Amino acid sequence: MAKIILTAILLVLILALGIGEQVFMSTSFDELSEKCENIKTLLVQKRYREAEFTISQLKEWWGERRDILEFTCPNNDIKDIYKEIGELEGTIYSQMYDDSVTRTNVIKSMAENSKNLLIYRIKNIL
Repeated sequence: MAKIILTAILLVLILALGIGEQVFMSTSFDELSEKCENIKTLLVQKRYREAEFTISQLKEWWGERRDILEFTCPNNDIKDIYKEIGELEGTIYSQMYDDSVTRTNVIKSMAENSKNLLIYRIKNIL
């Protein structure tokens, strides 16, 4: 009887961790896309100081998320997103505002692609 209870507890724990990881991953990529869209809006509106501040916040935020995401799902795209955020920071620092808008689109696309590849879906399993 103790083995059955232990097995049930372990099964529930594994399922809870798996579901939690999927929710965390999905919300992380959704938030990243949303933050990129906000930065793009600031750049289009020529509010460069606010965009620069928002990009630095994005870099910090993604750095924290990246550590967890790399632990749960090793993926080079997650590392590449951080690199792209660094390049976005460089383009805004160099006052290359058109390139900055392009970088936000690239990061947003990478987030959407990574989410589609890493989330459990029937098409990803088969």
